[in-house]
Amino acid sequence: MILQPITDNTFYIPGSNNIGVIAAPDRRAIVIDTGIDKESGRLIRKALDQAKLQLHAIICTHHHADHIGGNDFLLRNIANVELLAPPLEAALIEHPVLEPIYLSMGAKPIPALQTKWLMAKGVPVSRLITGDRLEVADLTLEVVALAGHSLNQIGIVYAGVCFAADGFFGASVLAKHGIPYAQDITGQLAALETLDKRADLFFLPGHGDLTPRAQLADALDANREAILRAQHAVLAALDQPGELTQIGRRVKLALGLSFGGAPQYAIFLSVLSAHLSYLEAQGLAVVALLDEGLIWSRSK
Repeated sequence: MILQPITDNTFYIPGSNNIGVIAAPDRRAIVIDTGIDKESGRLIRKALDQAKLQLHAIICTHHHADHIGGNDFLLRNIANVELLAPPLEAALIEHPVLEPIYLSMGAKPIPALQTKWLMAKGVPVSRLITGDRLEVADLTLEVVALAGHSLNQIGIVYAGVCFAADGFFGASVLAKHGIPYAQDITGQLAALETLDKRADLFFLPGHGDLTPRAQLADALDANREAILRAQHAVLAALDQPGELTQIGRRVKLALGLSFGGAPQYAIFLSVLSAHLSYLEAQGLAVVALLDEGLIWSRSK
């Protein structure tokens, strides 16, 4: 059985990218995110066929390629599937080249950044998700705002399960990547607080183990500690003024990070920029345009 039950009518497909499934009483299925590529799409179709469920809708929590890579396969191979996403995320789901563009400071991205790790195949979004309630397949779902990891990320709640997307990460994921990715650190920390206040029975992160409510506080604390550890490393790197890449080399060394390719390095520089922006907003860092470039340093 590929589908793993959580509560009545809620399931997930475990893996490096967890995929949520909600089953309506009439056997229509709502899938929450679709994994990294067409193989993920094939796995979803197989799981639904095995469970005698008919795919009715895909909810995209955010635009990152590892969460939307199965969209194209499923929409091409299953008729009349609705695809839903939050407004800002929808633009990047429809036009995935925007992600490597923004990781390239707005420039045309190099080929090394135009891979499935950063670019899924674009698909049309049939309905935008706004507000805190969503009607799909005659079910009412709760929408939870979890922006921070991504511009307009959401979580979905139904039948005691919070499908939390990348609102938090499992312990093994935190250990592997060193710095939890975020576009906005303030938002990332706020998303952790939002989850901490919820009383749902289970929380499913996009990456990590299904987490019962009793274990959620420890999981969220581990995320906060990882963010704080990254923040301290960035602050220490600012003891000597430097440009973004200079600060990045110091942080990489301090945290013992390594990168498997250009996409991982671009993502690292992006989250490093998010931390620098956060520290400047907190009055802990300053940036100035000098002859040497855009130079970051600690506040005095």
